Amino acid sequence: MLNLFNKPYENERKKLEEELEIQKQKQKELENQPIEEPKDPFKKYKDVQTKDTLIKIDKFLFRVSQNIETISTELGIGIKKIETIKRPIYQKIGGNEETISINAIILAHDLKDYEGFKELIKKAKPLKLTILNQSHKKILIQRLSESKKHWVLTKERSVTYYTKELGIEGVIL
Repeated sequence: MLNLFNKPYENERKKLEEELEIQKQKQKELENQPIEEPKDPFKKYKDVQTKDTLIKIDKFLFRVSQNIETISTELGIGIKKIETIKRPIYQKIGGNEETISINAIILAHDLKDYEGFKELIKKAKPLKLTILNQSHKKILIQRLSESKKHWVLTKERSVTYYTKELGIEGVIL
């Protein structure tokens, strides 16, 4: 049995005011902390090769949405024709050589995705190539052509373009 006379008197109001002060201090601490940038929930999916991707050269993706006009391959067997007096002779010299050429039209707002592509080609090293869902191959790019098209006048009274055509030609190793 609880004896009311022996129990010291507790001021409930004072307890509530102390609790309120503690909560206010915690709130001030939270307000003073630096705000964390929200994490991108799709970050792990952005590096994944999507169904839209036709060609991947090293880390650069060429997609259907970027108007890939053509992907053409050519297989050189290495047979030479030698003309003689009676009849021509065909002689096989060397191995087979497979070349590929790609033409794409890239819009100006997508150009930032291809920064560093030209410098990578200038190194003249074999690059990893993936076409559609085929196995990985190596390509040695021999030619890169660029042309800027569809010139427009901007609101700042300057001239700019909004498409760039890329032509890539190389040997598959």
